[in-house]
Amino acid sequence: MVKPNPLSKYSDAPATLTSLSISVAKGCTTAYPQLEMDESYNLVVDRSKGIATLTANEVWGALRGLETFSQLVYQPKKNQYRVRTATIADSPRFPHRGVMIDSSRHFLPVGTLLQNLDLMAQNKMNVLHWHLVDSESFPYTSVKFPNMSTLGAYTPAHVYSVADMKKVMDYARLRGIRVVPEFDTPGHAGAWGKSFTHLLPTCYNSQGFISELSNIMDPTLESTFTFLSSFFAEALALFKDNYMHFGGDEVSYDMQQCWANNPEVTKRMKQLGYSSTSQLLNYYWNRLFSIIDKARAGTKKVVWQEVLDMNVPANTSIAHVWKGGNIDDIMNEMAKVTANGHRAILSSCWYLNYIKYGADWGYIDNSNMRLRGLYYECDPTNFQGTAAQKARVLGGEAAMWGEFVDATNLIPRLWPRASAVAERLWSDPSATFSADAAWPRLHEFRCRMMNRGFPTEPPNNPDYCPFEWNPNYTEL
Repeated sequence: MVKPNPLSKYSDAPATLTSLSISVAKGCTTAYPQLEMDESYNLVVDRSKGIATLTANEVWGALRGLETFSQLVYQPKKNQYRVRTATIADSPRFPHRGVMIDSSRHFLPVGTLLQNLDLMAQNKMNVLHWHLVDSESFPYTSVKFPNMSTLGAYTPAHVYSVADMKKVMDYARLRGIRVVPEFDTPGHAGAWGKSFTHLLPTCYNSQGFISELSNIMDPTLESTFTFLSSFFAEALALFKDNYMHFGGDEVSYDMQQCWANNPEVTKRMKQLGYSSTSQLLNYYWNRLFSIIDKARAGTKKVVWQEVLDMNVPANTSIAHVWKGGNIDDIMNEMAKVTANGHRAILSSCWYLNYIKYGADWGYIDNSNMRLRGLYYECDPTNFQGTAAQKARVLGGEAAMWGEFVDATNLIPRLWPRASAVAERLWSDPSATFSADAAWPRLHEFRCRMMNRGFPTEPPNNPDYCPFEWNPNYTEL
């Protein structure tokens, strides 16, 4: 990201740079990036020869090296460019470095998604976790089930066509970014039921009165799985990544109101041989995962960590950890899921939709008046566990839930705050632990992103950029 890792030589070059030679051992590819891609590279900017050389095993490493090269270029004056000499051997610490966006609570136009992908590439982040649908709206267009978006989206204009989604995937591919869609089930399903009402059971309060609209699917009906089989066969054929996110969070309340309190559901549950809604939930996941395996063999299944608390088999699922009120709690969650054999992705400490006044990526420690880092003190492997447990950590994601975010504020709210997450996931942890040392990097990189045409927020206290944000505006 901002600070190449490691940087062995670094100085101004008075000579003229005449060329940048790029060599990729395995050549170009038409494939989409995957978790196993090789992003390592070597970059040499030679002062004596006036040339730069970039070598990589795969094209994905060349992309990361080109970004590093661009960050060695600086402008001492407007229309004047210089490049620093450097010898760099670089590779990421974690293979999964993501940003989660939510296009259900507020629709995000395709242009905004592409802007964010450009910024992700500049920060060497390589996963767009796309939370496509939720209770509020269903903007995903299904060819098999067009009423899902016709009835479930806010309006006909607030949908992603198949062409839109392919455009996002292709744009991401050219930047070495994976697109991992999330279809949250069995909860958060209110918008699913607008077109398929049989998917959602009636919910009752403790007095037996209908309590509210259902937000959870009914796993006691075979028609639910018939639908899901057809739906996910289509989605898995569209999205190219080997991973898909199936949600699974925040279902306890709905399990009580809509399953346990519904006499028809409990009757069918007992006919299936289950005596508790916890068993019924596990039945749902086993059935769904069998459907996924049949639709596309080898699909890696990511779920929010609550699912794994229900003892879903470890070899079929990746835990996306989001719980924990402080660093100790978060690390305990990471220790628990990895001890159970699950691979893990961490987001708990990087919920960027939680904002407050000031530099909320860090805070002042009153004991020594030094800046400490809310984002920087979080390390996905800093828990008590074995080497095997820590090897199961794939990386992490910055999360931007969409209750208060749309196209007007997604970019400035994410960046450069997500840059802090990016360098924690890319670089040696000892080089990026200090928030006190990070703030000049964040300031410089924020200015660099803004100079490239993106409205990024100031991360610190009063400061300035050499070339301020000045959007074109036609007076009324």
